[in-house]
Amino acid sequence: MPSFLGMPLIAWIQIIVGTGVVLFALIKFLRRPRKKETDGYLIRDVHVIVGDGSELFHQNVLIKNGAIRTVSGEAIEDVAAAVIDGTGFTLMPGLIDSHVHIQGGFSCHNEEESDGFLREKIPQIFSEGVLPYGITTIKDLDAPKHFIYKLRDKLKSGEFTGPELLIVGPNFTAPGGHPASTLGSNSPWAKAEMAIEVSTPEQVSEGIRELKKAGVDFLKFTYQGGDYWYFDEKRTIRKIDRELMRQIIREGKENGLNATAHVFYYDDVKELLEAGIYGIEHGILDRDIEPGDPIIALWKESGARFVPTVNAMTYEKDPARLTHSLHNLKVLYDAGIPIAMGTDSMLESMTGEIEHKELAYYVEAGLSPMQAIVLATKNGAEHLGIAERKGLVKEGMEADLILLEKDPAEDISNIQFIDKVFRKGCLVFSQKAISSYDIPDYTYPEGVSMLEYRKSGDTETRHVDVSGYAEKGEITQSLLRDGATWSEETFQVERNLSCARWQYKRPSDQTDLIAQKDGGTIKLSGTFKGKSQNKTFKIGDGLWYQMMDMSMPAFIASEEKQIVFYSIGTGNNRGAMGLGEFSAEKVGEETIEVNGKPYDCVKISFVLTAFSWAWTGFYWYEKKSGQLVQAGEKGKNAEKNGYQLFDVN
Repeated sequence: MPSFLGMPLIAWIQIIVGTGVVLFALIKFLRRPRKKETDGYLIRDVHVIVGDGSELFHQNVLIKNGAIRTVSGEAIEDVAAAVIDGTGFTLMPGLIDSHVHIQGGFSCHNEEESDGFLREKIPQIFSEGVLPYGITTIKDLDAPKHFIYKLRDKLKSGEFTGPELLIVGPNFTAPGGHPASTLGSNSPWAKAEMAIEVSTPEQVSEGIRELKKAGVDFLKFTYQGGDYWYFDEKRTIRKIDRELMRQIIREGKENGLNATAHVFYYDDVKELLEAGIYGIEHGILDRDIEPGDPIIALWKESGARFVPTVNAMTYEKDPARLTHSLHNLKVLYDAGIPIAMGTDSMLESMTGEIEHKELAYYVEAGLSPMQAIVLATKNGAEHLGIAERKGLVKEGMEADLILLEKDPAEDISNIQFIDKVFRKGCLVFSQKAISSYDIPDYTYPEGVSMLEYRKSGDTETRHVDVSGYAEKGEITQSLLRDGATWSEETFQVERNLSCARWQYKRPSDQTDLIAQKDGGTIKLSGTFKGKSQNKTFKIGDGLWYQMMDMSMPAFIASEEKQIVFYSIGTGNNRGAMGLGEFSAEKVGEETIEVNGKPYDCVKISFVLTAFSWAWTGFYWYEKKSGQLVQAGEKGKNAEKNGYQLFDVN
C-alpha cells in the first residue's frame, strides 16, 4: 500500500475525513441560532401610578439589575430586556403593609412546630397568599422571635422568595398584659417568644439591649389595659407603667430604634404623643374626634405616624370601634397626619386580599382611591424608613412593582386585577389563565324536587329545592335555625350547575345581595351586614360554583379528576365578600350509611387553594344519582361529619 511520510495513505485519508467532520460540526455549532438571553424587562406604553399621587401616561419603563433604570415617554430600546406590552395596563409600586403578624402562636406551641411551619408553610404562603396580591414589603409587629429571626435571614439570603421583611421582635408589655396573657396564654413557649414582660427600668434596658443585638428594625409595646376580648373570651389585661413607657421610647431612640405602640383609647394616645412616640398602631377607637380636637395639634407637633388597621376592627366585639376607626382616619388624614397602610393581618390564616379590603375601607372613610394608594406605597416607605429606595415608580428605585389590567385610581376594587408582580426586578407572579373544564350537563333524578339536610345534634337544617331546574335553571336553598328561616338563596344556573345569577338574603343582619355573571366577570351589589357592596370579580371561563357542595353532581358525571372553581364568601370570616378559589378532587369511593341506609359514594375533597393546608372539606355523593349524601371536614385527629341527607322528595 502506498505511504507518505512514513504513514499509509489510508491513514492520511482517515485523518483528513475526520478533521473535515469535526470542522463541519464546529462551523454548524458556531452558526447555530442562539437563544436570546434576557436581562431585565421593558414595559412599553403603560399608564403609571407613581405612588405620590401623580400619574404618567404612555410611559416606557425599563427594569434592570433589580431597579427601575428608566421611566420615559420616549421610545427605549434594549435588546436584552424581555418586552411586555403595557397598552391598557397600569403600573404602580408594590404594596407596603406596615402591620402584619406572620405567625401568631396559635398553631405552634414549641420551636419544633414553629420550625415546621417555617419550612413547610411559609414558602407557600408567600407564593400563593402574599406576592400574587402585590404585597412586596411587610413589617411584622409580633411573632415568635426565633421564627421571625430565622425567616428574616432566609429572605435576606435568597433561600426564600417573598416580600421584604422588617421586624420588631417580641413586644414589651406589663406582666399579665397583651400579648403575654392573650397570644401567649395557651403556650408558655409562645409567651416567652412573643412578650417581654417588664415592671422595672432594668428589665426595659435589658430588653432593648437584647432586641438591638438581634437586629430588629423597630420596637413595639402595648399601651392598653382593662377589658380585652380575646376571640370570644373577655379578659382583663394590665397596662405598662407610664414611666416605663417613656423609658422604652427614650432608650429606643438612643439605640437607633423607633418605638411604635398598640393603643385603642384617646387618653392613652395623648400620653404616647406627649412622650414622643414614633408610631401609633390602631389608634383612637373609643370615641370620634373632630377637626378642632386638641389632640390633633398635639399629634402634628409630635410628628408621630399612624397605622390605622381598619379592617381588623370588623372583628372587634364592639361594632362602634369600626365606626370610630373610619371617622377618625378621615379627620386625621385631612389634618395632615402621616398615615401608612396596615392591616393587622394574620398571614398564617389569611391572604393578601386583606390589604385590598383595607384600601377599600380607606375609600369608604372618604379618601380618594389615589389617596388610599399613596398610604400603601410612598407613605408606607416613609413610615418604615426606606423611602430612599421604595414606594415610587421612579428611576433608581427598587423594582417592586405591580402591573394591573385595570386602573385602581379609577376604582379601588380594580386593585384585584393583578397581571404581574415584580420583586427587586424579578417576576414573582404572573396571572395564570383561569382553567375551563368539560363538565357535562346534569339532570336531577326523576321525582327529586326537594332535598333536606341536617346536622347531627344540631338545630340547623338546609332545604334545597330543585323543582325549577329542568324548566328554568333555577335552584333555591333555605337555611333554617331553630325552625326559623335564617337565609334564603336563589341560583340561576347553567346545565353544568355553574352559576349565572345569585340572590342571597339574610334579614337578621341586613344582608341582601345580587350577583350576576357578565362575560368574564361577576358583578356584585347590595348590602352585606348593612354595608353597601359594589364589587367586580374576574372569573373568565371559570366555574362559578356558588352552590359549592350542591354543584358537584355535574363534576361527578365528568371525566375530570380535579377542578378549580370559584365562590363568593358570605360567612363571618375574612373571606366574606371575596371571590374564593377552591379545588375539588375525587379522592376515592366509599360505602357509607346515613340514617340507616347504605350509599355507594364518590368522595370529594375541597380545599381553599390559597391556604390548602388550613382547611379540607369532605363530601360524599351517591355514584348513581350524584346527590350529596354527607358533608364533613378534616379535624385535628379525625374527620368530622357535618350535614347529612335526611329526606328526598
